[in-house]
Amino acid sequence: MSHSSASARKAAYWFLAVCCGALLALGGYKAYEEFGPSKVSVEAVPFGLPSAGSVARGDTPDLNAGVSSLPVQTQAELRRAVELSHGGNYQAAIEIFESIVMIYPDILKVQWEELNTLFEKDSLSEREDYRMKQFAEMLKARYPGGVAVYIESRLAARASNTTLAIQLAQVAAEKAPALYDARLWFAKLLLRDGRLAQAAAESRTAISLSAGADPRAYEIMAKLYHDQGQLDSCSAVVEYALTQFPVNMELHLLQGYLAEYRGHFDAADRIYQRILALDPNFKKASEAEATLGEKSPPGTGAAVNLTPRDRAQMAVDILAPLVERYPENLPLREALGLSYLKGREFDRARAQFQEILNRDPEYPDIRLRLQESNVTKPAPVSAADGLAANLNRALDSIKGTNAPSKEHDFTTMLGHYLVRYGATPGEFFKKYAIGNFRPIKTNVWQETFYEGTYKHTYTVVFDSLNHFREVHVVVSDSSVKSNHMGMAPEIFTRLLKQNSRISGIGSSTGETDCGDSTVLDASVWETQDNFEILARVVGKPSEIRMVRFDKTALPPGLKLCDYIPYLKEF
Repeated sequence: MSHSSASARKAAYWFLAVCCGALLALGGYKAYEEFGPSKVSVEAVPFGLPSAGSVARGDTPDLNAGVSSLPVQTQAELRRAVELSHGGNYQAAIEIFESIVMIYPDILKVQWEELNTLFEKDSLSEREDYRMKQFAEMLKARYPGGVAVYIESRLAARASNTTLAIQLAQVAAEKAPALYDARLWFAKLLLRDGRLAQAAAESRTAISLSAGADPRAYEIMAKLYHDQGQLDSCSAVVEYALTQFPVNMELHLLQGYLAEYRGHFDAADRIYQRILALDPNFKKASEAEATLGEKSPPGTGAAVNLTPRDRAQMAVDILAPLVERYPENLPLREALGLSYLKGREFDRARAQFQEILNRDPEYPDIRLRLQESNVTKPAPVSAADGLAANLNRALDSIKGTNAPSKEHDFTTMLGHYLVRYGATPGEFFKKYAIGNFRPIKTNVWQETFYEGTYKHTYTVVFDSLNHFREVHVVVSDSSVKSNHMGMAPEIFTRLLKQNSRISGIGSSTGETDCGDSTVLDASVWETQDNFEILARVVGKPSEIRMVRFDKTALPPGLKLCDYIPYLKEF
């Protein structure tokens, strides 16, 4: 009896010990949750951390403290400035940040974003450099931990001390693991240093910390895959990220590279041209366009790394003798034409496809092949046309030596007169010399000048109350041939780029059939008080037309084709 009683007591003690252990463990976990290192929960987002979880906060400050107390309009302006900064439009972002800081100097988020934007600019004015140093010292004193180390890393990089910058960035990421900008900066430095595996981990963390809302983290991830030669993964990141950030230049550039690696030179060319239309100063796109067809996929250690154009030439070297030996073999001739096409030798490709068409008009897709070889190259110029074009260009160049008018610097081209709508003729001609204009109607004045080979005609219209209301622009190039095969000619593309630099990114309408054999291709810019439309008529490659309106003067509900009378008015 005593033996069973002792066993029962032992079992009870054992059960009590287990319960106490469980309670102690639970208490320890709760204490850790309450008093231990805090964490930041992150969502599961594409290409982020493998699963939803959390990241230790460390000494990361609450960057959004006080933002919710700002007026709704100010919060919207702050978000817009952040988006501009992330998109690379640093100057516009800085101007907005400065205006907000003047009114709300104690909001950490504004100070932080302006400082990071200043860090991203390649060159700073004296005033900007002063503001950068002022913000840096103030924030380092206020947050001496990870924030201060991160700022020191950025300053070291600006001083060209990359090794120190990487070391400090690693310390910053360890001290403030949830500080998004520190993780992104560390990933960028690791990518530059070729430490791709570490960079991948940091960029995934950055993507998760931003909840996938910042294109820069996706740029780094895509470049990582690209530099490692994992082109399918790179393509997956680029395609996804472009659905979220459709005007990101770096992602579009990688998209162009990927198209080139596949031999799709026309698609790559269109991508580079689209980038340059949006940002003519984007040097990487200009370089990519200049080396179209000469790029190779990132090497994986191979001794010889041929460009797509080299590979196309190798195929030509093999196929050309075979076609000469077996001229009746049309599939062989088609393969030769496609090789010429990939090597961007369009005339030779067209000759092969034309020969196939002559021999067999029903040959599959041969007319499509001919079209491909035609639209990728401007129409050839005959000897007579070439002489006329050269004479026209010479004459236009002589005219251009006296112009453009001193009244027009870059920002005032295409009729962007720096005079507000509603100004009187007296106010207008104080700014622009009346001697450059001639009256052509009541309240209508016109000026003409040459810029290089282009003739510019700007018509200024005042309303019945003699208030400045609209400008009509016609720019023509007498040397452009009419048979441009439907392509957007040089004059349209060039002036679209120019106006994009002045007015920002416009909305392309594509080609629209307006009836009476008029097909209009245009871009539109619209703000609260201004409306601009730049257009070409397909089949008339020698000129573009543009109208700039006081938006309040336009009747409501106009569609694209309704602007034709305005475009043709002068």
